[in-house]
Amino acid sequence: MEQAVVGAITKKVLLVDDEAFNFDLLQLALPAPQYQLKYVALGQAALTQIHDEKPDLILLDILMPGLSGIDLCILLKHNPLTADIPVIMLSGLDSPADVRAATAAGALGLIAKPFSAREIRWQIEQLAGWC
Repeated sequence: MEQAVVGAITKKVLLVDDEAFNFDLLQLALPAPQYQLKYVALGQAALTQIHDEKPDLILLDILMPGLSGIDLCILLKHNPLTADIPVIMLSGLDSPADVRAATAAGALGLIAKPFSAREIRWQIEQLAGWC
């Protein structure tokens, strides 16, 4: 769902990552009002927020305690209420096998950590088709 903001479109982006410092970096890369960024630390907790808020994009860490990003992505893509929400994986795992696992789960792609604020915005916009 998109919201009008003084001649621009605000994109709602949800970060699901057990490392909070990635949220701080993303706030620099995806500034308001163009982006409304929210954060959840665990995959299971993200399910409720995703169903309630329907973000325009979900950024998922692969390795998290409990429900992994891959498992969460599979759940989202098999649910008709969330299947159309784009997902991009963020991970320190970036081998070809990790990329294949992310896309097989339904993600648009995988962005390797660590990432710079400058580069991640470009990568997100490219993968999500927002450019």
